[in-house]
This record gives sequence, C-alpha cells and structure tokens, in this order.
Amino acid sequence: MKFKRISLLSQDEKRAFTMEFHNEATVVKAGNGFGKSALLKSLYDTFGAEPHRIDQAWRSANVISAVDFEVNGRPQTIMKFAGIYTVFDEGGNKTLQTSSVTQGLAPFLADLLDFRLLMIDKREQVLIPPPAYAFAPFYMDQDRSWTSAWEPFRNMYLPRSAATLADYHSGLKPNEYYAAQAERDRLATVLREAELRRDGVVAAVEELRTVEPDTDVHFNIDDFQAETAELLAESTRLLDEQNSYRAKLSELIDARALWITQAEITRAALGETDEVFKSAFGHPIDVECPTCGEHYTNDIAARFKIAADAEALIAVLNHARQEQQKLDKRIEIARHDIEAIDIAASSVRAVLATRKNDLTFGAIVAAEGRNAATRVLRERVKEVDAEIGGLNSKIEEIAATMRGLLDRKRSRTIKDLFASHFVSFAQQLDVRIGDLPSNPMASTSHARGSEGPRGLAAYNYAFLYTTQQYGSMVFCPIVVDAPNQQGQDAQHLPAIISFLVKKRPKGAQLILGVEEAVGITENDADIVSVGVRKNQLLNEAEFEAVSTQLRPYIAQAL
Repeated sequence: MKFKRISLLSQDEKRAFTMEFHNEATVVKAGNGFGKSALLKSLYDTFGAEPHRIDQAWRSANVISAVDFEVNGRPQTIMKFAGIYTVFDEGGNKTLQTSSVTQGLAPFLADLLDFRLLMIDKREQVLIPPPAYAFAPFYMDQDRSWTSAWEPFRNMYLPRSAATLADYHSGLKPNEYYAAQAERDRLATVLREAELRRDGVVAAVEELRTVEPDTDVHFNIDDFQAETAELLAESTRLLDEQNSYRAKLSELIDARALWITQAEITRAALGETDEVFKSAFGHPIDVECPTCGEHYTNDIAARFKIAADAEALIAVLNHARQEQQKLDKRIEIARHDIEAIDIAASSVRAVLATRKNDLTFGAIVAAEGRNAATRVLRERVKEVDAEIGGLNSKIEEIAATMRGLLDRKRSRTIKDLFASHFVSFAQQLDVRIGDLPSNPMASTSHARGSEGPRGLAAYNYAFLYTTQQYGSMVFCPIVVDAPNQQGQDAQHLPAIISFLVKKRPKGAQLILGVEEAVGITENDADIVSVGVRKNQLLNEAEFEAVSTQLRPYIAQAL
C-alpha cells in the first residue's frame, strides 16, 4: 500500500493544503507548532484510525481530508467529511460510504488489505477490529509511541490488544489461523444451542416419566378396538360442530360491534346538533361571523332545518339499537348451541370410562399418549446427540488445523528473525538491551531516558522487518512523527533520523515528520517544508485548487 497524495480543505476558513508523497521516503520538515503533526495524524485518521490528540483549533476548522492511495497498484481515494467516510475507485465512482467505523469501514478495509484478524470484545462477541488495529505497527505518533508500543491510536479497547497484535502482525498467527478460529467459534455457538435443545428434550422425557401411573399392568390398546373407532368418530363430529358454532358466533359478535359503533357515532352527532339548535335560539336574527365579517340569517327556517337533522339522527339511532337487540338474541342462541357440545362430550367421556380388567379406556389412551410422546422425544434426543457428536468432531478438526498453524519450528524462526534484527538495530542506535526474553516481541521496555525512544525505534523496525516477511496482510506505509524525544543529543538525533530513513524495510514507503532534517540529504528522501506560520498549516492560496479537486468527491458524499 502506498500513499500518493493528501488534500486538506477547510471551507470554514477558506484555506487548504495538498501534498504528494514519494514512493520511497518523504521527510516532512516544520518547526514545532507549524502543523506537521496535524498533517501526519490526518493520514491514518482519514482511514478511521483516530489519533490520540487533535488540537481544538484543528477541530474548529472542520477540515475535510482526502488521501489518494493505491493497493497493489490499484489507485483509490478515501475522504473523511463531517464524520462520514467515503471511498472512490480509480474513476472517481463511490464504492463505500459509511458513518460507522466498526460496522462499515472496518469490514471494507479488512477485505481491501487482506486483514483477517478477528477478536473478542468484552461481551464475548467475535468482531473485525477497527482500522487502528490494522495500521498499529505502521504508525508512531508523538503522543504515545515513544513511551510504549502498540498504542499509536485512540480507542484500542479490545482485551489483550498488544499481545494479539504482536501475534497477528508478526505472522505467529496468520490469516488462516483467524479464519479457522472464526469457524470454530461459530460452531461452538451452534454446539451450545444444540446442547440447550438436548437439555430441554431430556427434561421433557423426565417430566413425562413422573406423571405415568404407578401400576404394573400391561396396557394394550388393541383390547379396545371398538371403543377406539367410536372415540375417533365422535371426536371428529364434535370438532366439526365446534368449528361451525365458533365461526357463526364470531360473525354475530362482529356485526353487533358495528351496530354499537354506529349508535355511538350517531349519539355523538345528535349531541352536537342539539348544541347548535340551542345556540341558534340564543343569537339574533342577523349573525355576523367573527372571522370573516360575513352576515348570516338566523331565521325560523334555519332552525327547523337543524331540528329536522336531529330527527333523522334519532331515527338512525333507534334503528341501530333495534339491530343490536336482534343480534343480542341471536348471540344468546349461538351460545346455547355451544353449550350443547358439552352435553355431547359426555358420550366421549363414557367411551373413555369403558372398563376391561379393571382398566378404563381413558387410562389406556393417556398411557399410550405418554408412551408415544416419550418415543418421539427419545428419538429427538438421539438426533440431537448425533448433531452434537458431529459438531464436536468438526471443532476438534479445526482445533487441529489451528495447532498446525502454530508450528513450534515456524514460531521459533519468526522470533529468531525479530531478535536478530532487534539486536542489530539496538546496536546501531546505541541502545543497551541486555538479555532477551524467550519471546522478545512480547516485551517492549528495553531502555530508559533518551535511550527509550531509540529502543522503541529499534523494536518497531525489527517488528516491521518481521511483518514484511511473515505477516499476512498488505504492508502499509510507515508514518513516524517527531522522533526527537527525551532530549536526543547532537549525536543521537541525526543517528535516529538517518536510521528511520535508511533502514526502513525494502520497498516500504516512509513518511517522517521532523523539526530538523539532520543526518540525511536530498539523496536519501524528499524533504518538504510545510506550514504557513505558527499554528497554520492550511493556506488561503491553495483553497481554490484543492476545492476544485475535491468538489466531485464532496458532491457524491453529499
């Protein structure tokens, strides 16, 4: 991955800034407070990786940032505008727009960069980490990265972030490992659900067992063949009658509800008419409208018309009441018909009470029902047991695959590679490191005082060399801000700047921010001075050009 150009635009201040980056190394030079950190922070911030600190003046300017970049030679543009992230293809067509870093931008960038790391949050939900986790090895900011590793951005909130990132980006656990882990976790969820289903079925079988009668008599439903046929015939007839009565009763209740509603509406309208009639007697013959001033005649004819309307409403109300009364009678009859079903059901109870050898047919039916239900449930238990067995087998196969991806020999090779680079780089930067632990990548505290930042530079570059050789995802641009930390002297400051520029991994792009470009020349990197004045990176003179450049993107984003 390479950064080609960054464009910054403040429509509030009518100022802008644009800069192209060299494919190999670009050194951004500016005095303290001239905006080089704001420029470097904007690079990965445009990709959803939020820096630790953004000055209030920069926030107030509402800066739109756009980065032209390419992945494996394919040009694209990403823009951050008012909290919205929009990605455009080579032709300037929008391919993504989202306000959600976690739900929208993170999955998109994961596919683009082949970033397959999966992590578990505090709620034990598996998710694709935010973009900060993809870019963490490639960015050293001036606020945190010179005192500790794996904290270059804000909101790196997931548990065990540092250890997980070291394992993933070094290649100790490659993409294939996390793909297998995701499938294992998915199957584990399915397994838990199957086990819960099995527990429920087993509990149902136990419940049926507790309600079986305490008798040693063998139940044989064939002894009641005639009674069984009679029971089925009578049950079918009663069910048909019951459905018919229910349908009829439902229609009658619906019809009555309509007439009740009509009566209520008519009663309300009649009340309003009475009020108008009374009001007419309280006004003079000539009535003036208080709103428009128009005059109306309040004569006897108008009053009789109101009275006639009232009489019509009374007639409607009486009709509705009559219909309601008729329906009440029909509903009462229908309910009597339904009660007749209870009488007919007595014949079913008589069949069930038939006795042979001191056993009732009802007991036989109940026992046979329990037996049938128990058989069905036990078959279900067998099915779920088979499902659970299959899931356990698949999970074990995936676990074996994951163990294979963590081959000890491969892990030892990766750790040895890191250690050899780290020792070499520490010597070049005059850092005392002592004896290395068995896993040197897990420990990042190697020196104090002015040696601390140089030790972290040695650690970070050793890790990047390891990542380039064994890592799974696309190798991203290295962005380093303000290496002059902890009072680097006239000997060590040129050494660390020269190291960062000249010892970067082969083919890697470096963007380095410094106050003074000591220890290097124009032959080593493009050295570009930025900043108009103190606290001002953006320039009025560039506003029109950058605004014209970004206008098609802004139009699509809006």
